[in-house]
Amino acid sequence: MATVLITGAAGRVAGQLRPGLEGLDLRVTDRRDVQGWDGAEVVVGDLSDPAFAAKAVDGVDAVVHLAASPNPSAPWADLRSPNVDTVATVLDAALTAGVAKVVLATSVHVMGGYVRPGGALVDPSWPARPCCRYGATKAFAEAYGSVVAASGGTSVACLRLGLCRQAPTTTGNIAEWLAPADLRRLVRAALAAEVRYGVYFGVSANTRRLFDLSNARADLGYEPLLDSEVFADEMPPGPAGLCAVTHTARGPA
Repeated sequence: MATVLITGAAGRVAGQLRPGLEGLDLRVTDRRDVQGWDGAEVVVGDLSDPAFAAKAVDGVDAVVHLAASPNPSAPWADLRSPNVDTVATVLDAALTAGVAKVVLATSVHVMGGYVRPGGALVDPSWPARPCCRYGATKAFAEAYGSVVAASGGTSVACLRLGLCRQAPTTTGNIAEWLAPADLRRLVRAALAAEVRYGVYFGVSANTRRLFDLSNARADLGYEPLLDSEVFADEMPPGPAGLCAVTHTARGPA
């Protein structure tokens, strides 16, 4: 990859990804001032504006789209513009510009309706079953990405990211933890892989993992190395389930 655009570059996940992007020519964008991206080309603007989105993707070989509202409890009014309208605008701009690849950050919340204590690993090929409005917006992003990938030369790899922090926050989210170092491995693997379209869980090699990583290993060559179990004894208790709106779930019949 010669030039890669990182959207949402002022956000927490982008900051954790940054050390894993050495050797790439980077352009970064956000609606606010961007810090910590020395050596990258910085463009500031609103990606919901088609003209700005076209400018942002012009001349790049790949896009890592992280820009979104990350709040699972946000109301629809706060989610529609950043998580629905903007993702469509960015994907359309990438397709029009002939960008070779989009790595699209979605979320494990897309499949949160299947999550239950002691349940089977959630298969990424099952139909989307979001646990909240936020998860529904990410399901839309995946569906729109599939349309774009089928429409022309732009491939789309959707990464269903878990909780990306240095450590889990409670026992309730040790199953969905994604270590920053594994985030970097996953994104670099997705940038290098030859896939037209796919959806992949982005979690670490957690002992109590709830999400099946088989296709991420097979298609992308993703091999997570870290395990949230090392934090288990020091984590405060927390409820299982991905967000405040959870469902008792079963796999599809």
